[in-house]
Amino acid sequence: MLKRILLMTMLAGGTLVACGGSQKDVEVKGKDTETAKLAGDWEGDYKGNESGRTGTVKFSLQLGRHTADGEVFMGGETPLKIQFIEVEGGKIQGTIAPYTDPNCSCEVETSFLGTVAGDAISGMFSTKIGATGQIQTGTWQVTRKP
Repeated sequence: MLKRILLMTMLAGGTLVACGGSQKDVEVKGKDTETAKLAGDWEGDYKGNESGRTGTVKFSLQLGRHTADGEVFMGGETPLKIQFIEVEGGKIQGTIAPYTDPNCSCEVETSFLGTVAGDAISGMFSTKIGATGQIQTGTWQVTRKP
């Protein structure tokens, strides 16, 4: 539902880089009552603490579907792919497909966590640098569009 990119999308912020591609219809796991809270069009941004990177997060979820469409943008780069999203107890978590970070020319893995509060979702993400094992963090937020 939340095309993993969403929050992942959001979480991806830390060392989000331009490697990946758009992915449609990512499955969202969770009870209907939980996924219904995410119905609509969402837009926001992310910021990496260590990397300083920023970007845009967009996603859309329709009622009655357990799939989402979403994208995480890093300054005109190709959107990153989300692999997994789960919603439970007002919390959303997920992962982004591994991608190559241009700063280290190495593969990185990003996961994210957020809290749903009405028409806003905010949270954090962490990115593990494959070459060194270093963890970089960041924050993300989106709001439901009217």
